[in-house]
Amino acid sequence: MMNRQKDIWSGFQNGGGNLVAPQKLPVEWSPKKNSAWRVELTGYGQSSPVVWKDKIYVTTILGPNKEKNVVTAYHAKTGKQLWQKQLVSSFPQAAHDLISRAAATPSVDVGGVYAFFESGDFYALSHTGALRWHRDLGKEYGKPKNIYGLGSSPAQNTDSLFLLIEDEAPSYLLRIEKKSGKTLWKSDREPRTSYSSPILTRFQNQELLLLSSTGVVQGYETATGKRLWSLEGLSGNKIPTPGIGGELIFTGAAAAERGGGASVFSPTESNCCLKLVMKEGKPSYELLWKSKKASCGMMGPQFYKGLVYYVNATGVLFCLDSKTGEEFYSERIGDQCWAQAVGIDDQLYLFGKKGTTTVVKAGPKFEKVAVNALWESDSPPMPRVPTNAPPVGPDGAPRGLPGGPNDPTLCAVAVAHDSFYLRVATHLYCVR
Repeated sequence: MMNRQKDIWSGFQNGGGNLVAPQKLPVEWSPKKNSAWRVELTGYGQSSPVVWKDKIYVTTILGPNKEKNVVTAYHAKTGKQLWQKQLVSSFPQAAHDLISRAAATPSVDVGGVYAFFESGDFYALSHTGALRWHRDLGKEYGKPKNIYGLGSSPAQNTDSLFLLIEDEAPSYLLRIEKKSGKTLWKSDREPRTSYSSPILTRFQNQELLLLSSTGVVQGYETATGKRLWSLEGLSGNKIPTPGIGGELIFTGAAAAERGGGASVFSPTESNCCLKLVMKEGKPSYELLWKSKKASCGMMGPQFYKGLVYYVNATGVLFCLDSKTGEEFYSERIGDQCWAQAVGIDDQLYLFGKKGTTTVVKAGPKFEKVAVNALWESDSPPMPRVPTNAPPVGPDGAPRGLPGGPNDPTLCAVAVAHDSFYLRVATHLYCVR
């Protein structure tokens, strides 16, 4: 359910595509310029804030073993805490730098906020913090076994939530009724490990759910949970969520990663473009092009004004023609991005993992407009939460991502009220 209202940021990528309602946003900022407020969060998290009218919602986990799942509401204008709900986790696990920690972005609508945690707990809360319903999906369908945790965020339409559970344990796709929390349908899937999120779109007056998961990109019918089509043989696509531009789908994949069974596409080629079409009276796809050089890191492809942008794991920005895949430029911006890029007016905002946002002119020619630091280099917003040892493999050796601790990391961004709400693991900033 894509949102284009100025005072709402409805969920992960604002409901799909990271579209932003017209508003007046700063091009330049620093710790002393256009910084409205900063708050330290209770606990640690990697999700995006969501915004409903005058409230911002943020999720975190609390405790060395993630004993509490936390949802906090703040005032959008002042950053003042309005209320907080600390809920006991159904599946506590050791918190460390290599596991998801409140990674799933909640969804929000007129009825309240819907927060899923990697413990398998799914909560619906009212806008005043009252618990409407709770599901323990681990108890219902099996505890997750992925040592890096779950990371997929729910998608939503008017009456339902769509949740993808991809794990070494049984994997599945759910449609859940918002009002009651009941399952409307469940579609079982092959066990696999991935962290991308489902997105909703409409094609030929039909609502579709699109998934990019290790080795595959797939389309589902939201009414029934029936799989309509599947492109297989991809590699490296377990993290980036696809970009979308009308009938075009842009898959994202990290060139340094492999996996997903028998790969037909190289990791770079797995950054490809599909076009939604009708075949035999049903929605399907055609492959339009495959990337020659462009690839993703954590951030998925961003479609904006007829172009599609990629930022790879080494901080190189690629700009491609969305219909042909022709590369217009590749330029180093200095850092990879975890947060999704935002396009507004003639600018594209690229939120570097280390807190520096690069603003470039949207278009086929690279033109840097501004470089903005969120914090001073000598006072980064480091977490003050306990961190246990990383997981180990069968041989006793540590298993995890290279490079050591990630903090501080600019994880995600929401846009509303003529403001950027920038989420670091343990802090929330407002720039306006």
